[in-house]
Amino acid sequence: MRRINLSQIWPVVIVAGLLAGLALAAPSYNAQNVAPRSVFLTLPDTLPEPGVALMARQDTPGRWTLRVDASGFRFTALCLSEAEAIPVGHAHVIRNGVKVASAYHPIVDLGVLQPGRHVVTAVLRGQDHRALLGKSGLIHASIVIDVPPFRTLDTYASGS
Repeated sequence: MRRINLSQIWPVVIVAGLLAGLALAAPSYNAQNVAPRSVFLTLPDTLPEPGVALMARQDTPGRWTLRVDASGFRFTALCLSEAEAIPVGHAHVIRNGVKVASAYHPIVDLGVLQPGRHVVTAVLRGQDHRALLGKSGLIHASIVIDVPPFRTLDTYASGS
């Protein structure tokens, strides 16, 4: 019969207990229904809320560029450890649920997209990387890019 070494189990039990305590305390921590400060940067009601629109275009076969048109927002590459609640920062670009770029200016090279449907979202971020929240919630936009199958030289030769 194998003997259990309690000195190896206690650290796991302690960490599990701490995590369980945090899980139980989380609902009361945010009881005021306010977005967590460490994740979101809430813009004051006195500022106009930025708008976001996305446009995508194919530059060369398979290669795509995204344009992030953000009104009432200024792009900057300057990052701070703590930012003011103003519409200045960058955007995180997410393709099919995965972050693929930080956009410090409105033009983003998406690279070669494989054939198929791609959902691309841009989320405006403050200078400290927190997501911007306005009166309507998260300030973002999405676009669907349907990439047709690549045509090969054989396809062109046959006239298909």
